[in-house]
Amino acid sequence: MQPGILLDILSLRGRRIAMFIAALLFAACTQARSGSADGELGPTEWRLREVSGRSAMPNDPARRPSLRFVTDSARAFGNAGCNRFSGSLTLTGASLEFGPILSTKMACADSALNRQEQEFLSALQSTDRFEILGDTLTLLRSSDRLARLVH
Repeated sequence: MQPGILLDILSLRGRRIAMFIAALLFAACTQARSGSADGELGPTEWRLREVSGRSAMPNDPARRPSLRFVTDSARAFGNAGCNRFSGSLTLTGASLEFGPILSTKMACADSALNRQEQEFLSALQSTDRFEILGDTLTLLRSSDRLARLVH
C-alpha cells in the first residue's frame, strides 16, 4: 500500500472517530441533568409552569409564583402566589430536599390562586430530587412530577 493512501485512510478514520466523539458529547449535554452543580439551580429565578399536573396561574409568566436558590448558604426563597416564602435546603448529588418553609400569611382573595399556592408549597416540602432539562426545572418525589418551573 502506498504511504499517501494509508495516510488518507487513517485521516478518514480519525475524522470519523472525532465526529463520533463530538456526537456523544452533544448528546450528553442535551440529556436531563439530575442532581446537578450549584450554578444550574441558582441564582436563576425559576417561574412556576405547572403544579399538581395543572398549568400555573396567572397566565402572565412574569407574575407567576417563583423560586430562587442560594446554594452557597443552603437557602431557597420565592413568591408562592399571594405570599413570600423562604426555607433551608439540602442539595446532595441527585437529591434536593427543602427544610421547613416559612411564609407570610397575607389573605389570598382568589380561591384558585390560594389552592395553587398551597399545592406549590406542598410540592416544595415533598421534593426529594430534581431534574433540569434545557430551561425547565422539574421537582420530583421519587418518579412523581410535583412541579415544573422555567427560567
